[in-house]
Amino acid sequence: MEVGGDRTLGLLVRCRFDSGDVAMFTGYGSVTWDGVTYVGAGQALSIGEAGATSEDDIPGLSITLSGLDPEVIARAELEEFQRRRVTVLLGLFDGEGQIETADVLWEGIADTMESDDSPDAATTTLGMEPRSMELGRKYPFYYLPEDQQRRFPGDRFFDLVQAIQNREDTWGR
Repeated sequence: MEVGGDRTLGLLVRCRFDSGDVAMFTGYGSVTWDGVTYVGAGQALSIGEAGATSEDDIPGLSITLSGLDPEVIARAELEEFQRRRVTVLLGLFDGEGQIETADVLWEGIADTMESDDSPDAATTTLGMEPRSMELGRKYPFYYLPEDQQRRFPGDRFFDLVQAIQNREDTWGR
């Protein structure tokens, strides 16, 4: 989208997976922003409208890649994608195709992935939910030594919590 003069707007998408980041933008070639190199996907990358993905009617977002090699789709389906962070940036590009500035447009967590590996138009759609959904989730973590050992083996931070909880100290005498 042309903004004015020779400046254009574009979208940058960064998905953080276990095997590494996938960073693409709606242009051609490659650009670097904030230490991350984004590879141009051109018209193959599209971002859907924000729509509700849960019972709470909090809007989610979807990203679709089309024209993919079926091997790429197969590899994407094997990747652990749920609960991985995804950031969409709105970037302002100069006349030479370099990013002048970019701001976070949407940030969320990958939720669902649907693939169509037909020979005519192989596509993969990643459905995401906003990070604010994390606030409503319950995580069974208690401040006990056993919980700390599960998360950080060898850490002894909570070992004395039980001992100091009923202790009476006199201060200022």
